[in-house]
Order: sequence, then structure tokens, then C-alpha cells
Amino acid sequence: MMIFHLKYRPKTFSELDLKDIAKSLRKIVRGKNIPQSFLFCGPKGSGKTSAARILAKSVNCLKSKDGEVCLKCENCLLLDGDKSIDVVEIDAASNRGIDDVRLLKDRAYLLPSRLKRKVFIVDEVHMLTKEAFNALLKLLEEPPGHTIFILCTTDPEKIPDTVLSRLVRIDFRKGSKNELSVCLNRVVKGEKIKVDKVVLEKIADLSEGSFRNAQKMLMELFLEFGQSIEMKDADKFFSMRLGSYTLEDFEKDLLAKETKKILCKLEEMSEVGVDFRVYRARLIEYFQKKLLINFGILAGDDGLNMMSLKEWLSLLINAGEMEKESFLEQLPLQLAVVEFLSKNSTTNYKKVSNFSPKIGLKKSQEIGTKKVNDKRGNFVEEKNKEEQEVQKNSGERDGLEFNELENRWGEVLMAVKPFNHSVEAFLRAAKPRSISGMTVVVEVFYPFHKDRLQEDRNRKVVEMGLNKVFNTSLLFECVLADSKKIPINDLYSVQAKKKTDDITTGEDMYDVAKEIFG
Repeated sequence: MMIFHLKYRPKTFSELDLKDIAKSLRKIVRGKNIPQSFLFCGPKGSGKTSAARILAKSVNCLKSKDGEVCLKCENCLLLDGDKSIDVVEIDAASNRGIDDVRLLKDRAYLLPSRLKRKVFIVDEVHMLTKEAFNALLKLLEEPPGHTIFILCTTDPEKIPDTVLSRLVRIDFRKGSKNELSVCLNRVVKGEKIKVDKVVLEKIADLSEGSFRNAQKMLMELFLEFGQSIEMKDADKFFSMRLGSYTLEDFEKDLLAKETKKILCKLEEMSEVGVDFRVYRARLIEYFQKKLLINFGILAGDDGLNMMSLKEWLSLLINAGEMEKESFLEQLPLQLAVVEFLSKNSTTNYKKVSNFSPKIGLKKSQEIGTKKVNDKRGNFVEEKNKEEQEVQKNSGERDGLEFNELENRWGEVLMAVKPFNHSVEAFLRAAKPRSISGMTVVVEVFYPFHKDRLQEDRNRKVVEMGLNKVFNTSLLFECVLADSKKIPINDLYSVQAKKKTDDITTGEDMYDVAKEIFG
């Protein structure tokens, strides 16, 4: 039995799954001067090699019409039967040395035996050595007039610029769900398979945009369940492949910081043979959508806050790099979970009463301390009494402590910035001072900062940012600090923002200047 993705490989431009690519290639073939060097780059399973074969057939077709192959002429029949020595396919992953390129060079200077043009298709060209690329460069600079070179790669960044500059680049992309469904339906029709529509949609979701992956998955289902595939059968298959641990349950446990539970679930999945590469890719797609929800681009429940999402997605991507080196498939994802939850559980959750602001106060004036010149015991007792008063006045509120506010201040700035750049710039020069009841008190060091932040429209913007980050109704109050008594190294720096975002941008400066000078 022939494998589906080989049996139903496109043979004409009209059969290519990516119609925009097919249109571009047909336009090139219709032109009088066809380029002699191409670069087909894109993800695996996007149809690069299939398109290269069709292009080789098209430039040699004797009855080509409007750039499309006829499939009936002598040359088309030769190429469809793999009987021509004038179209050469080379796998650069296993033929990557300078000697292999020299052999290709020798063959390139020989005239075609039967076809009009000699075509060389080099797959995974980025695997060539530096010396091999140098040898190939000389061939691409002055190619024989009867030759066409089609280089295919999934990683164009590894190809030297000197080589890239001599190639006509065609960028392939992942297939959309609709394109994947069309591809699958072509197989279903050809094999006369009875399959639920939802099954095909599920395959399209899980194939990562790869036409080859989608066809392989359909074939696995076909071999398992035969000519009739129902959703209940597919669910059983997918649970074996992807596990019964849904993405929604994973997120729920992540939010609840259920480290042990998540690790146990991942271990169970490894025991039943779940493909963790696919599962991790689905997690990335799931939480990427959550990121868009956080910015209001998509509708839905946002779950993790923006900074946590950024950190978690970075860990998932890094886990993909570790997968290449780990012999335990589940380990990279488990390590990502442990690192994320350990970082997010180290927040100091001490009560507000344990925080004693000392900004702008002399040693003898620290909050909660009165100098009592009698016995040491009286001094300690007096200090404790004052601290108790501060606890009462600080407005301790369940769910938000000062340390949490301080640690997540960077998130507040990022939440405010989309609404008003200048307000965010003012806040960046401010410092959280305390929490009083439901009011967050922030101190600034310049009177005009205080005046601007206290304006109703700006105060509401800050409160919107606070409410978004802490998911509760908070008020905002701004006080002026005694800047003369504040050491420079005590100014608050936002650690949560990227290094490139630490410097106020020109747009921010313009907004601030506009706020100040009108």
C-alpha cells in the first residue's frame, strides 16, 4: 500500500495546496526569461519539493499551456515515471561536502540527454558545509545556460548571504485549516473513506500547518479503523497520541500552581506514548491566543497575566530546543513547569504591616520608631505600639500585599502604556509607597508629575491598569516625596520590562513634553 502523502502528491500547479505559490510559479514559467537559480524556503510539509518537481516538469513540457504542464507529452511522462536522468534530486543532509558539490558541478556542464533543460533539486541545502557553499557559489554565479537550480530549505538563515543574493526566493508557508481540509478531502475522495467532518477538522488543528503531517495522521487513522472513521474512534486515537490531559486542564492547574499534579500527568502521558513535541506545540498555540486575548485582539478568558504569559511562552519555546538533546521526551516540558511555578511562587507574601517605608526620613524619624531615652524595654514597647498603629492605618487588604504590588509594578506600567504613553512615563519615574485600604499610594518626585497624575482622566487610566493586573477594584493616590532626602540608588527600577524598553522612547518623550508644555 502506497503512503498517502506520496500517492496524492501534487503533479500540476493547479494541484498544489498553496494556491498563491502556484500562481507565482506559473507566472514565472510564462515569462520569456526563466531564472536559473531558485530558493524554496518554508516549514516542513509545505510542498517545497513537490513544487520543485512540478517546476522542473513545466520548463520541459512540450505542450505547456499558460504555464501549466500537460501530463501527456513525452517529457511529462518521462518525469512522472522517474525515468529521466536530466532532473536530479540531491539530499544535502547526506551529500553535504565539497566533493559532492564538485560532482554536481561536473554533471551540470553536461548537456541534457533528452529534455530541454537540466534541473537540479537540492533538498535541505542549509546542511552544506562552508567549503561546499563556496564551490556552489561559483556554479551559481555563472551557471550553464541549459541548467536550472532549485534549492530547498527549512532554515534559510544558515545559507550564506553571498549565495542568497544569487537566488530567486519563494517563501512557502504553513497551510491554513481550510487548505489542509481541502488536501485531506482529496485523499478521502480518492480512497473512498467515510469519515466525520469533525475528524478532518481535528486533524487540521493538530497537523501544525503541515500537509504531509495531516496526510500521515489520516493514514494512521485509516490503518487503525479502516474505511469508516467515527469521532469516537478518532478521540481514542488522539488521546493516545496527545494524552487525555486537555489544554484547559493544564492551564487550570498552572494557575493553581499544582506543580506535583502537572508533573504526574505529564509522566502518565509519557507512559502511554504521547508525542510531547506535538503536545508542546499545541500548548504554545493555546497560550499565544491567551496573549492576544490579554491585548484585546481576541475575545475570551485571559487566564495568566501578560508578564506571566511572556515568561511561560519563552520557557515553552526553550523546551523545544531541549527536546533535541533530551532522551526523555517529557523532561523539557516538566522542567519548564518547575521553573515557571518556582519563580511565580517565590513572591514575598508578607503583610503590608511588615513594610515600613523609610524614604525621605532620617534614622530617628523612621515610621514606627520614637526615640525614648529611658530603658531599652520602653523603647521597644513604644516602637511596637507605633507599628501596630501603622498596621491599622495601612489598610491591609486580603489578596494584595505591598510586596506583591512592588514586584508587579512593571506589569502595571505595561498595562497603562497602551492607554496613555505619557502617564506610563510619569509612573516610570514614580515609586509605590503603600496600600491604604483599597487605595494604592504612589509617590513622585516632581510637582508637575503629581499634578498631571492627579488629573481625573490620568488617574482613571492608572486605576484601569491596576484593576487589569490585580483583577480587583483599586483606587489611585499620588503624593509628593521629599526628593532632597532620597538617594539616587534608591529610585525604583522596573525589572519586569525588557532592556530595550527601559529607555523612554521618542514617542514617550513627545507625549510627556506635550503633557507638560501643552
